Amino acid sequence: MTDANNNAVPEKIVSDLLADDPDMYDLVQEFVDGLGGRIGEFKQAYEQSDWDQLATLAHQLKGAGGSYGYPDLSSLGATMEQAFRAHSADQFAVWLDQLDHLIQAARAGLGDG
Repeated sequence: MTDANNNAVPEKIVSDLLADDPDMYDLVQEFVDGLGGRIGEFKQAYEQSDWDQLATLAHQLKGAGGSYGYPDLSSLGATMEQAFRAHSADQFAVWLDQLDHLIQAARAGLGDG
């Protein structure tokens, strides 16, 4: 699997935030647990051709990914946001596959994989 920049996506990713402060585990786990719902939100906005909502969701993913120590999520969110702001979704299915893989890798990094 590759990410939005054609880099290999590992099977397990660990939050950079946890490397700095292991006491943040519960907060990071709550974030990761909530990521699964994002796919459905993206799909719904895509089906409605709601470019503003798609861009907002991608922007949130970009910011939250970085804040919670997942730069790969942040990078994917940035790629998606740029495309959605240009009303382009040619890679939508690929991005959702990448997002799903990153979510699974983050869960694995927490020991929930």
